[in-house]
Amino acid sequence: MARRDGDERVLAEARELYASFQWRRCVDVLAAADAVEPLTPDALRLLGQAAQLIGEDDRAATAFARAYQSSLDAGDVRGAARSALSSSFLLENVEELVRSRAWAARANQLIASHELGGAERAWILTQQAHELLVAQRVPEAMRTALEAEAAGVAARDADAVVLARLTIGFALVSRGERAEAIRVFDEVMLAVSSDETSPLVVGLCYCVSVAACMLLRDVVRARAWTATLDRWCSARPDLVAYRGTCLVHRAQMSALGGDWPAALVSAENAQHLLQGTAAGQAAYQLGEVHRLMGDVVAAEDAYRRANSLGVQPEPGLSRLRIAQGRHDVAATTLRRLCAEPRPPEDRAELLAARVEAELAGDDGAAARAAADELRAITESTTSPLLSGLADQADGAVLLAAGRPAEALDAVRRAQRRWIELDVPYAGAQVRVLAGRCLSALGDQESADLEFEAARECFERLGAGLDLVRVDELAAAARPAAARPGGLTDREVEVVRLVAAGHTNRLIAGQLCLSEKTVARHLANIYAKLDVPSRAAATAYAYDHGLV
Repeated sequence: MARRDGDERVLAEARELYASFQWRRCVDVLAAADAVEPLTPDALRLLGQAAQLIGEDDRAATAFARAYQSSLDAGDVRGAARSALSSSFLLENVEELVRSRAWAARANQLIASHELGGAERAWILTQQAHELLVAQRVPEAMRTALEAEAAGVAARDADAVVLARLTIGFALVSRGERAEAIRVFDEVMLAVSSDETSPLVVGLCYCVSVAACMLLRDVVRARAWTATLDRWCSARPDLVAYRGTCLVHRAQMSALGGDWPAALVSAENAQHLLQGTAAGQAAYQLGEVHRLMGDVVAAEDAYRRANSLGVQPEPGLSRLRIAQGRHDVAATTLRRLCAEPRPPEDRAELLAARVEAELAGDDGAAARAAADELRAITESTTSPLLSGLADQADGAVLLAAGRPAEALDAVRRAQRRWIELDVPYAGAQVRVLAGRCLSALGDQESADLEFEAARECFERLGAGLDLVRVDELAAAARPAAARPGGLTDREVEVVRLVAAGHTNRLIAGQLCLSEKTVARHLANIYAKLDVPSRAAATAYAYDHGLV
């Protein structure tokens, strides 16, 4: 009797700590008690749950396994099934799928042989529905998930309900019912952010729901739910959040919002934590940020790593090729990819890049065809992001066709989209387009203002290649006499980068030149400006308004 009373006191204290989000203390209390006398199955399950929340996955797996065996020894079949399901859920989240499936099989055997209903049946149905969806057996997955949802509602198990709804949401996406899918994901996120579910399912629900938002290019929702989860996590300091693929989504969010250093950190951390295609997705995001920041070598290395891990590094790699002047290579790749079957959202992003490649190769007809196909896709989706890409593509194509007034209208529509979505890099890109349109219309003063605003944004973000490009465009718009010393456009670019303190190697990387070519440009600059050194060239650049 004394030991039972002691067990109950320990369990009551641990439950109170768990309920107040003090998960580390909960683990410490239970571990200390376990060192004296083996914990009961209920206490072991609580230990496993608390350990899982603070990132001690091995300890959690051990606790669940012990709870399973203790429950079996005590003849508690339902408790054993619950422990097996907990093990399966934990191991799936840490990508140990073989062990996860083995524990699920144990749970299923117990549930079937003892005809268990309630929450245990709801949970095993959610897992079966998920496996059917992964196997692309969408109709069966939908039926099983709906059955799991009903079982979860009947058992009043909110965790089982939201897990079933995640599968329902993705099944709806597969069927093309995007608006209904978004409604389901909103309901999932509302449930987890309102504390209707246990903390254990929050990370998974966030990760999967935001993945769905990004799949549908619904940046507004992805950002809103990320902010919601940030607030949820800040109130629970013991929680070890954002492990694995969640970090990839955070990298995407940070990159879109213009916080590229944070995006690099998230993508790099995800690479260390993940394996297989998930690590490939992290590598692709790393490549994207390096490309945006003008680090060509690092970007190419990351894209190659993504490809080796089974993730197609597009359209990022093709955009890198365009920046390197290899638009023909990019166009060939993008034409092939656009001809393959794929979700409309993915095709739209490839088409936007293809417009850039075709225009770089002066193939206006092909660019117009790609832009038209992109526009048609936006008519069947509800993504403001894709609509912005379509407006931007229309503007670029119209400008190339010698219709700057119509192009400016399309560019202004894109600009409004990017402001509403708070996507600064794309906003700066369309400012460059606007400047080109205004220059073609003869309004050079307004064009210069657009170039200046774009330059400020690129500089703030750290977009090295874009800085060079906008400076090149601004310089080309001026009369030749306005360039001191008779410098060429390329020489102006080089002297500006010298004035910014860049080495020949960095300049070569940003301008996609060899170091030998940069050295030759510097020799010409010294001769034309009659200066002996980099310091003197820098002083000249400042004195004559080149920077």
